[in-house]
Amino acid sequence: MNISKATKNMKIVFDTNVYLAAIKQDSYSWEQLKRSRPNGPYQLYISPEIILEIRDKLEMKFKWNRFESSQYIDTILMYAKQVHPKQKVTNILNDKNDHIILECALEVKAEIIVTADKELLRLKEYKSTKIIHPSMIQYFK
Repeated sequence: MNISKATKNMKIVFDTNVYLAAIKQDSYSWEQLKRSRPNGPYQLYISPEIILEIRDKLEMKFKWNRFESSQYIDTILMYAKQVHPKQKVTNILNDKNDHIILECALEVKAEIIVTADKELLRLKEYKSTKIIHPSMIQYFK
């Protein structure tokens, strides 16, 4: 698949690290999050497990309170459609938390996973889903 020829029907899953980078509303990740709209170049998907991981990171690592993290999750959900993966993924990656990203991508048959996670990037592809670094998303029209 040539990612420079993306269509607005393309299904994408962001890793937690991309959502955390988007906290800064003048960041590249924030701009990419906002591109996932009804008329945008792709549709973004997220699962409850990814939401929980984002919330945990915001509250534990960044010391946000529950209200602040809930507001940010609500903002994400303005752009990403929530899905509930039925299939579990195990024994693919060392970091078991990364399996939730693969599960979400499998559920929606995503074309792309966007991540800065080195272990996920080393996979390059899982099933029929390409795994790319956030810098590569610039090629989506």
